[in-house]
Amino acid sequence: MDRRKATWSNYALCSLSILTVLVPIFVPYGFLIVLLSVPIICKQILVRLIFTGPRRRSLPFEDKNWEKIHADNNGIDIFAFIDYNEKNSDLVVFIHGWQSSSEKFTERMQIFRDKGFHTMAIDMRGHGIAPSTMEWTAGKVINDIKIILEKVNQNLVNRVHFYGHSLGGFICLGMQNKRHDGWWKKKFGTLILESPMVAYSKILEQMSIKISFLLPLLKKWAVIGFNKIHPEIGNIQWKDIDIPYWGLPSAPVLLLQAKNDSRLGRFHYDLLLEQDLEIDHYLIDTLTHTRNRVNEERDTIIRKWIDERLL
Repeated sequence: MDRRKATWSNYALCSLSILTVLVPIFVPYGFLIVLLSVPIICKQILVRLIFTGPRRRSLPFEDKNWEKIHADNNGIDIFAFIDYNEKNSDLVVFIHGWQSSSEKFTERMQIFRDKGFHTMAIDMRGHGIAPSTMEWTAGKVINDIKIILEKVNQNLVNRVHFYGHSLGGFICLGMQNKRHDGWWKKKFGTLILESPMVAYSKILEQMSIKISFLLPLLKKWAVIGFNKIHPEIGNIQWKDIDIPYWGLPSAPVLLLQAKNDSRLGRFHYDLLLEQDLEIDHYLIDTLTHTRNRVNEERDTIIRKWIDERLL
C-alpha cells in the first residue's frame, strides 16, 4: 500500500470481503477468520468516510472575462480562473466551500473586479472541473493552491487578499500556518471569511453523531491517516486540526457570518472571535450559509471594507 495513503484500495477491500464470505463455507473453523476480517473491513469503511471527497458537484465556472489556468501537482490537475486588471493592482483569491465551485463566486468576484482588483477563483479537488481524489484532505488542497499561485503574473500584483467561504475559510486559515510559504505570503494583505469553518474536530463530531461511542477511535484513526497522507508535516496531533494551531493570519480579518447558519451554527464564529486577531465581525440577519451569491447587506459591508481597508 502507498505509504501516503490512509485507506486500502478498492481491490484489497473487495478481496478481503469476498474471502470473509467464502472462507467459512470451505474452510473448517473459518469463522475464526471472520472474527478478524470483519473488524478490519468496518474500520476501513469508517476511515474512508473520514477522508472521502464530495459526493456531488456544483456547476463549473464559465465566464469569458476570466481566463482558465492549469497547473500540475504530481500528476493531479489543478484549475483556477483569473482576470487581470489592466493596471498593477491587488489580487483577491477566492476559495469556495464543500460541494461548491468557483462559479458560486461570480457575483462576489465582480464586486472586486469593478473596484479594479485582479480576481482569481480556484476549484478544490473533487469540485468544479477539478478531478476527484481518493483521499480528500485540506492539506492536499493547500498544496494545490500554492502550486497554482505560481502561475500568477507576480509583476502585476501589489498585495494578495484571500476570500474563503465555509470550508474555503478553513483552507485560507491553514495557509497562514508557518509551514506554508510563497511569494503570496510576502505580499499578504487581508483575509475575508464568510461563515467559515475553523475547526475540523467539530465537523468530525457532527459526522459521527450516530456512532458517537466510536468518536475516540475515529479521532485516533483520523490522526494516523493525516500523518500517513502528509508525512512531510510530521507528528500531526489532534489539536493541530483546529485554530489556533491550524493557522491564524497576522493581518486584518473581515468576518461575515450568517446569523442563522443552518450548516455550521455559531461555534466556528465564536471560536474565531476568541483568538487574538484584528477582526471586523458582522452577524448578518439576511445572510444564509448557502444560496448566498447575492446578499445586499453583506455586499454593502464588502464594498465598505474595500474602500476603507484595501484601496
